[in-house]
Amino acid sequence: MKLPHAAALALCLCLPLGAQEPADSAQAPPTVPAKRPNIPDHFTNLTALPNTIAKPELMGIMKQIAVTMKVRCSYFHTVSDDLSEGNFASDEKPTKEEARKLMRLIQQATLAPTKP
Repeated sequence: MKLPHAAALALCLCLPLGAQEPADSAQAPPTVPAKRPNIPDHFTNLTALPNTIAKPELMGIMKQIAVTMKVRCSYFHTVSDDLSEGNFASDEKPTKEEARKLMRLIQQATLAPTKP
């Protein structure tokens, strides 16, 4: 038995309505908007990187370090995990100086002339 085109169309349009949850079902709790990272536009206390580095370039380097070492930014900086609070310039954490040493070693190794 074939359905007329109008009946088939009406059936197709009603199927999505039957799959939706009833309006009186439990609503999801309202979500709290995520805090935005408080990353400055100008950087202070850079010792292993140039003070003139562009923000996108610095962010790329920092992300690569975090991914490579499998840590979060708060491992090196005195900041919250969501980066919304804290002080990136602080030298309070010893891991920050260790990361600087590593960066300097990498810079020396990549800039050192190779022997023929």
